[in-house]
Amino acid sequence: MGRDVRRRDRAEREPTATPRRRTAGSALTAMVVALALGALFNAAAMKKTALDMPFGAARDLRLALVGPLASLSHWSLLDRPAEWTALALGKPRPGPPPARAGSQPAAGQDDEATSGRPDGKPGKTLQERPLPKPYKGHPMRLYIAGDSMMGLPGMALTNLAGKTKLVKTLLDYRISTGLCRPDAFDWPAQLRAQVKAFHPGAVAVMFGANDNQGVETPSGEVYQFGSRGWKKEYRRRVEEVVAVLYRGGVRRVYWIGQPVMPDSSYDAQVRLINEIFRGVAEKTTGVHYIDAYRLLSKGGRYTQYLPDAGGAIVQVREQDGEHLTYAGGLIVAQAVLDAVESEWFPDGGDARRTPPPASPKPTGAATPEG
Repeated sequence: MGRDVRRRDRAEREPTATPRRRTAGSALTAMVVALALGALFNAAAMKKTALDMPFGAARDLRLALVGPLASLSHWSLLDRPAEWTALALGKPRPGPPPARAGSQPAAGQDDEATSGRPDGKPGKTLQERPLPKPYKGHPMRLYIAGDSMMGLPGMALTNLAGKTKLVKTLLDYRISTGLCRPDAFDWPAQLRAQVKAFHPGAVAVMFGANDNQGVETPSGEVYQFGSRGWKKEYRRRVEEVVAVLYRGGVRRVYWIGQPVMPDSSYDAQVRLINEIFRGVAEKTTGVHYIDAYRLLSKGGRYTQYLPDAGGAIVQVREQDGEHLTYAGGLIVAQAVLDAVESEWFPDGGDARRTPPPASPKPTGAATPEG
């Protein structure tokens, strides 16, 4: 009896491990729940990061893991706080962009231009008709678009065009963009919106610096850079850009190729891309190819320095060896402006004379998208 009482007393005095184990277990559960909620709240951003990866097994695996999580986050409304926060701060929504609309008609298939004549014969396309001459008070509008390589050439072209008093420009370049990954930035959609707002008569574009990567076709097939399927799909995208511009009423497209690159492997990729640009330009009425590769090389070889218009030797490439300096951009810009002037006001001073009052009035100023 006495021994039993002592055992009970000792058991009551000894601390039990159960509460401590329960506390540790609760903390672990709370951490798991917090991590799960955090993943759900950020699933849209995680999916966009996965989508931005190069096409391949790693991207497929990441999407397989993150995709269902993003769907659950969307349907449980847990992705809304991140969207509301981004909206309040004026930032893009954290998730992937919405699905693209169907493909556009081929380049030059302008509904208005190909509607035909009363006799049933096809009429001239908009690009085949005579160009309206710019004059003081009614300048030609030039939209300038592209990736980061268009930055300084675009600025130089804006400055040169402003001096003519006959060309009004809108510069719109986006770093780390191109035609291969509309899931990251949809250039056809951007061009469509800007053309509708700005009403340009001509457009200068420069793409390709970031397009040495795989593409995914509208049917879901993935082709790696340089393959036959890639060439066919990339050409289709170049033609789509022209079609979008032409459907918006653009009369001329000045397509600037990529310049020679210091790395031989990258340079070979650039030359392949330029061949597609040139091929589309040669077969499409109203598209002019500006050969930046020739303009910014020394006999086809890479160089950091070239003579400017006055004969002075200037640095044409930035320290990274790829992007252009303002002086290099000025060489490209002058080539574009020369092409514009030769078509839009070839008579020089005569083109600057104010035409009769019956001429069309200029459209209102556009507010470009950010």
